[in-house]
Amino acid sequence: MRNFYIFEINEAVKKMTYQNPYELFHTLETIYYQKREDMMLSFHFLEQLIQPISIQKLDYVLFQHYKENYFYTKYKNVHSMHDVYRKENTCLYLFQTYLKLETNVVKPRFLEELQKNHNFFVCDFEEKDYFWMDSLEPLYN
Repeated sequence: MRNFYIFEINEAVKKMTYQNPYELFHTLETIYYQKREDMMLSFHFLEQLIQPISIQKLDYVLFQHYKENYFYTKYKNVHSMHDVYRKENTCLYLFQTYLKLETNVVKPRFLEELQKNHNFFVCDFEEKDYFWMDSLEPLYN
């Protein structure tokens, strides 16, 4: 199971780091692994890099897009896809500062809808993986 953290990066930071995403990943990774006593300072630094995610709007869009899917469930700000045929178990947690995507597949279905926002930066801190959401090929045609 992989855990992806998805951040909506503000436009100025995106312009500075788009060609070199490792710098942004390294900065976010440093914030992620901060000690508890440095948490407030890290949070203030994170606020400079990201813009708040409109979770009400995203929540509504995701629900409207997947509500007819038999394998989709939603509870509060958690969207789940448990598809027995594709062997996909994916949960998407919505927070104002980031989205957390837990999945066991390479191309989770929720990425289809998330790809429409081009300022999303995706990090997997455990696997040292990172990418801009708009750099992905369209998942579904």
